[in-house]
Amino acid sequence: MRTPILQTGNEHARRRDWGFTLLELILVLAVMSLVMAVTYPSFLRGSASFHLRAVGRDVVNALRFARETAVTQQKVMLVVIDSQAQEVTVSDDVGDGARTFTPPSDVRIQGLSGTGEEIVQGPLRIRFLPNGSGDDAQVLLKSATGGTLKVVLDPITGAARILLNEGGQAQ
Repeated sequence: MRTPILQTGNEHARRRDWGFTLLELILVLAVMSLVMAVTYPSFLRGSASFHLRAVGRDVVNALRFARETAVTQQKVMLVVIDSQAQEVTVSDDVGDGARTFTPPSDVRIQGLSGTGEEIVQGPLRIRFLPNGSGDDAQVLLKSATGGTLKVVLDPITGAARILLNEGGQAQ
């Protein structure tokens, strides 16, 4: 014996539960495209700022390495930052054991200053003494998107830090 099927009049609505119509898919894709068009430029700016800060941390780490080596091995260490060659080199004062760091091509060493004076030509030489102190220095990094960041070295403590603006963003 067959069981009777109830007719509710909603057979069309029940068949529609299987999937989406072409119009619904087009609307979803249009909304997603609009959201991506609005958020993608700010995502790129945030990514470029993050990348610039990462390169700034690499420069700070090179300075910290030189300071720590000077203190632990009780010898003078030298950091040479060359804006023409786009290199940061760490070695002892006679050039032994040199390690070189080259920033990526989208971040440039833009400006150098030591002892309060801007260095226009030639590299910046920073000495770290066995007591942990170092020369006064500032390094300005600039990204391809126009963002800038400054690495500052305190001559008394030899501590390097990244300067940020009031909002906590890379300048």
